[in-house]
Amino acid sequence: MSDRRSQIEGILQYFQAMKHRVLSGTYILSPRNQIPNSQWIVLRIVYQNEGIGVKEISHRLGISSSAATQLVDSLVRKGYLIREESPEDRRALRISLTVKTRELIDVTSARALGAVQSHFDVLTDEELHTFYKLCVKVANNMIDKEEKL
Repeated sequence: MSDRRSQIEGILQYFQAMKHRVLSGTYILSPRNQIPNSQWIVLRIVYQNEGIGVKEISHRLGISSSAATQLVDSLVRKGYLIREESPEDRRALRISLTVKTRELIDVTSARALGAVQSHFDVLTDEELHTFYKLCVKVANNMIDKEEKL
């Protein structure tokens, strides 16, 4: 096995381990109000892109429109999201957060960042900046390749 391949496999394993630790350490909602990770990701996407459509959500998640619709429908039923007709096209639906959900995301994001931030203390400011730039570079490459398909 090539050194490059084993390094990439190692990076993926470390990302998976970090993701698991971050997610398990940042759930701050009560157990009865827990939001599954897939739904939480949808809420974050809508938070960052108010008025987004289901098709765009499915594209960002890399899932089918019907799977994205199921996630959105579930969050609408739970009162986290609102579906609204688009003013430009009545056939299109725009997804928005409820005020309560926006406040919930603001609070949980601040707490989660506080809980995770100390893990990056091992990096100097320069190393953190380089790590960030490398993550953006790889993520943009993935997006570019996906869009060409």
